[in-house]
Amino acid sequence: MHETSIINSVFKTLEMEFEQEKFSKIKEIYLKVGILSNIEPRLLHNAFSAYCSSYLQYQKIDLHIESTEIKIKCTNCNHITDVKQYRFLCENCQKPSKNIIQGEEMLIHKVAFDD
Repeated sequence: MHETSIINSVFKTLEMEFEQEKFSKIKEIYLKVGILSNIEPRLLHNAFSAYCSSYLQYQKIDLHIESTEIKIKCTNCNHITDVKQYRFLCENCQKPSKNIIQGEEMLIHKVAFDD
């Protein structure tokens, strides 16, 4: 289950980004996960729960996951299209496009702290 290593990486990234005093005040972590990222949000929540149960200081942190839709940018007309039913066609000119600009990512979008 690669979701466990993803959660581990999220915490390592946050530990590097924030000083210990600030890091200890994290109460919510918001992630954006693209549909094409090969990450299952339910499994990510399970891995997060298992990880936090091992560390007393993390047990009060909540995880929020937003799934991001697939968007392509047409290489022919530069139009941005929301992909529906995995049809990678520009809605403007109807040409196929492989230029994915959203939907493959896994980002730490926002972190909320206790004041």
